[in-house]
Amino acid sequence: MTTIAVIGATGRTGRLIVEHALAAGHRVTAVARHPDTLGPARDRLTVHAADMLTPGSLQGVLDDHDAVISAIGAADTRTTTIYSAGTTEIISALKPHGRLLVISSAGLSIPADATAGTRLASRILQRLMRHTYADMARMEERLATSDLTWTVVRPTRLTDRPGTGRLRTSLGATAKVGTQTTRADLADYLLAAIDDPQTHRTVVAVSS
Repeated sequence: MTTIAVIGATGRTGRLIVEHALAAGHRVTAVARHPDTLGPARDRLTVHAADMLTPGSLQGVLDDHDAVISAIGAADTRTTTIYSAGTTEIISALKPHGRLLVISSAGLSIPADATAGTRLASRILQRLMRHTYADMARMEERLATSDLTWTVVRPTRLTDRPGTGRLRTSLGATAKVGTQTTRADLADYLLAAIDDPQTHRTVVAVSS
């Protein structure tokens, strides 16, 4: 049994991570501004209210956890610091070499084997999502300079469709994967990657 903290546990992806982790028999601490929206108390589930943009909000909360998964995200495409500031709070609350997995986006880079059409679509998306992607990039830079055992998971466009169980991955995010990722598949991958040393201190692009 693994003890996992899920940050941003009430978002669409965070909720699935919590549910899949509990179904797999893990102990889960769900962290969000309003974790009470997760419903009634359940075995192996602890909830904790915290605002990621408040300095010190996670001090002592993440102690004694085997891994932390961050599913924090911006609500729109306006200028944001939720990714970089929130991750900075997580980094400060974890002990050296603590295990941290964060969700970023495959849109941050264009694979070398992408087609001309994919490249054009990616550039348009990067323009539309420039504020979000800029803060995700800052988040990844802060992780790279930390002493944590981190993994950045970059899914392609997220959907709420049922999981496929057929994940495509690219360690280093250098090769093209699929165009869509179900949140259920992403949740399963994050949980499986906790104990995968190949993902330590690297970026992984994923899709369904």
